[in-house]
Formats: sequence, C-alpha cells, structure tokens
Amino acid sequence: MKNKHHLIIIDPTAFAGGSKVATENILALLNKDNIRITVLTADNSSWQHANIRRVSLNEPSWLAQQEQGIAYFFRHAFIALMLLITRIRFGHIDIALGASGPGVDLALYLLRPVLKFPIIQLIHGPVAPSRTIARCLKVAHQVHYLQTSAPSLLLALNTLNNAQETLPSHFQLLQNGLSTQHWPTACQQHSASIFWAASLLKWKGLEQLLGALQLMPEERRPTTHICYIKPQGLQLPISEAPIKIPKINWYENPRKLDSIRASANIFVSTSINEPFGLSILEALAAGQAVVIPKDGAYWDQQLQHNVNCIKYQTNDEHDLKEALQKLSSDLHLIRRLGAQAKHVALQYRAEQQYRPVINGIENALLKYPASNRLTGSV
Repeated sequence: MKNKHHLIIIDPTAFAGGSKVATENILALLNKDNIRITVLTADNSSWQHANIRRVSLNEPSWLAQQEQGIAYFFRHAFIALMLLITRIRFGHIDIALGASGPGVDLALYLLRPVLKFPIIQLIHGPVAPSRTIARCLKVAHQVHYLQTSAPSLLLALNTLNNAQETLPSHFQLLQNGLSTQHWPTACQQHSASIFWAASLLKWKGLEQLLGALQLMPEERRPTTHICYIKPQGLQLPISEAPIKIPKINWYENPRKLDSIRASANIFVSTSINEPFGLSILEALAAGQAVVIPKDGAYWDQQLQHNVNCIKYQTNDEHDLKEALQKLSSDLHLIRRLGAQAKHVALQYRAEQQYRPVINGIENALLKYPASNRLTGSV
C-alpha cells in the first residue's frame, strides 16, 4: 500500500457552523487515495465525512474561554502540545489546513517552524488587527479569503507594514459552494411555512424574527421551524431558546436539518453583515423564497429584491413582518422566487468554487514527498 499524504486540521470550537460545513465540502473533493485527514476537534459531531479521523481535543473549560492576553497564548500552546501528541500517534504531518482563521488556528503556526509543514489558510470572516495574526498570514503557504474579509486582512497586515495597500500574491479569493452529492432537497410548494437556521449568537438576530412573527395575528402566522445551535465555550451574548410561541417549532442541532428545511418554503435571515451566509445559499438551492436584510453584505449585493429574494430594512421588525405576510399570502410569489433562487444556487457548485483551494493543497504537496509513517486508512 502506498504512503498517503497526511493533512491535519485543528478545530477548538465546540459547536457546528458554516465554516465547518464549507471545510468538509473542500475535504470531500480531495483524492482519498492520496490523502488521509485527521481533525483534532472539540466537537466530534461537527465532522461527518467518512474519510476523516476525528481526535478529541479536550481542553479545561476555563482554558477554552481564553481569547486574549497571556492566557490566550497559553491556550494555543496547550493545543499545539495536543497536536504534537496527535502527530506522534498518527504520523508525520505533510500539510495543514487552517479551517477558521489565524486567531483560531494559531497552534498550527506555533508548530510550523518545528514540524516544517505548509499551511493552507481559509478565512471565513473578518480578522483582528493583530501583529500575531499578520505574522501568521505572511508565513502561510496560501491564504484563501472571502471578499468581505479583505479590508480586515489589510488592517491586520498593516500592523507590520503601514504601506500595505494590496493583499500579497499568495492570497486568493475564496468562493463558497455546495457539494453536488449533498445538494439540499427541494422544498415543498403547497403551503407557506417559514424556516430559520443559525446559532444562538446574538448577532444572528433570532429576536428580530420572533418579534416580527409576534406582530402577526396568530391566525395569519405561518408555521415556523427554527433550527438552532447553542454555542459552547464562548464569552459572547446568546439568545434564549426555545421560547413557547404558538405555531413555532424548535429544533436544537437537528440531525435531519435537510428534511426540516424541505418542509418549509420561506427562508429568513436575520444576521447582519454576514461574511457569506452558507445557510442562505442552501435555502436558494432548495428553492425557498429567501428573505434577507438590506445590510450591504454579500447576498444583499448578489440578489435582487422581488426577482430572486425579498429584502427588508435592517433591524426593522415591522418591515420584516410585512415581508413575511406578503410572501405567506402569495404561493405564486413563493414559487417564482424559489425558481429563480435555484438558478442562482447552480453557480455555487463546490466542485468549481473550491477548485483553487484543492489546487493549492495539491501543488503544495508536490513540493513535499509523502513521508508519513503510517499507511493505513482512516
């Protein structure tokens, strides 16, 4: 059996999210005959791909909450130690994929001078203007970033060089996509029903949806399905859930998210300035009528009001209520918007969108022979 290259990922975030879904879509495109994948993770359930070896990252709870100062660096030194133990257990690391951002993936950069592996860094959102992050960005083999994160990347790099006006040549634009194999199921078209899916982080805006729904007379309120994830180990404000409200069904981290989404045909986003919004793309692919805020974020720029979505005024529960009432009383409009939404989603197939990342990984590995000491499959 030939040796396989060994790719490592660290995931110290103890709950699921869009960046992990995007990363799994990338991993699914790698040649499993040539690459084996190990994820050192604080949440094994976040990683569903069959070809991934999951290794539990068990941090003391007090340490997992450290996000600044000396304690922050101590935390990532601890993760680096766990990564070093993982390397001893499972063999030489040929390449690392930074799946979150340098501030979360710092342990990879701490070990890079010792273990000599290249790092392909993904950036799914804004980064902090930190000299530490800037140094990481400079030594990464490649950085694949969402367009919305570009201003923050320049600010970070300028902590080292105030004259930096453009991103370096090893930075490439990241375009998210959905796997053809796991394309969302088409939604039902026979009765109006609302779907919302996100974490309970306050900025995701759950209260805004609940406020808009409660402004409607109960007899006119569509059945609503709310799928949520409770963040763990973060010192950030979160929304309360579940709350008993007529005609609202609650699902915590559901395993059958796709079937719940397919049972509804109106998707509501209440996140403000979402860096991308993978759940919006999934709703478009399912043929749902998508309702988004006019916030200037990615999907506000890409979609057209009353053509392939409905837009409402940001932070305006009354305007959101009006949009939902308009949609829920007009099945023809739901179907028309959903049909156009499907056409938009077809432009976001993972196989083409993530090709630059796959090429980056494969080209980096060409410079390093497959030197792992284990040849078994995951």
